[in-house]
Amino acid sequence: MRRLFMINSLASSLLFYCSVTSAEPAELPDTLLLPEAIQEIYPTVIGSEVWIAGGISSELPDQQGNMTAKVHYWSPKNKSWMEAPKLPEGRHHTYLQAVGEKIFAFGGFVQTHHGQWHNSNDVLMLDEKRTHWRRVAALPMPISETVGAVIGNKIHLVGGRSPKGKLNGQWQHSTDTDVHLVFDPLTFEFTRKASLPVARNSAATAQLGERWFVIGGRQINGKLFNELLEYQPHEDKWLALAEMPEARAGHAAAILHDKLYVFGGENRQGINKDILEFDFKTSQWQRIAGQEVARHGLGAVTVNDYILLIGGAKQVGLKQTLKTTQRFTPQKNVF
Repeated sequence: MRRLFMINSLASSLLFYCSVTSAEPAELPDTLLLPEAIQEIYPTVIGSEVWIAGGISSELPDQQGNMTAKVHYWSPKNKSWMEAPKLPEGRHHTYLQAVGEKIFAFGGFVQTHHGQWHNSNDVLMLDEKRTHWRRVAALPMPISETVGAVIGNKIHLVGGRSPKGKLNGQWQHSTDTDVHLVFDPLTFEFTRKASLPVARNSAATAQLGERWFVIGGRQINGKLFNELLEYQPHEDKWLALAEMPEARAGHAAAILHDKLYVFGGENRQGINKDILEFDFKTSQWQRIAGQEVARHGLGAVTVNDYILLIGGAKQVGLKQTLKTTQRFTPQKNVF
């Protein structure tokens, strides 16, 4: 299950890797409800808009695999989430990424006659008129629970889960991967770069300029990671930075004012409530606050001078999925 990540917007012709900004900022309610309770989402940002697509929920019908095809977006000038064209089918743990004026959805689990956890190799793109999604490419292998970033106008994806054999339809059919793929949004082609040091899924991702960080994660055998890894694109290698105070998976991360914040997630004790802050100047971690509601499977993005936390669930697994969108201001350590 996952993380989510923070991403930012820089300029219309470049990748979006700083923060959402708005020329006409509107007051955001402290609590902004999603149209439906959702978890296992990976928000992205295009211009001043925060986008979410798909997801899974304890509040959705079993016959549709508890998953949704709905897509929504929000910006600081909106007082509520707006509906966008649906995905072709419901899916969850699908990695959503904007680059330039395009939005892509990579992989994820879908429901087929093989089961409710069919790992997909779809690469979907929302057309620039925003009328429908279309399949523009296929991943080299089915991948879900991956994380990514945009570097040099190309989308990097790393880790996640892929089928371990011919069977593909149940949760146990997919295992951890260390694969690192690079997708060209102009040619729709994939290349490969340096793999993760260790395979994992459900990590968090964050980006500061062209610096890309992968945080924590887990393996299907239950092993959890507290690593903070940085990808160095010019050398095509991964560098280990200071470890988190504790291992986490299914968490979210965002960067604001040159500090990395980690929210929620799971460990062997259950759902995490503490928020962790990493200072890039001192390379030190500290606990700064607790979430009002501990949750996992949430998303996080930076918006102006605060961080938006989206959805998630109050219990491990498919239980007590939330509609909540919260605003967190690090300087005040409050929601």
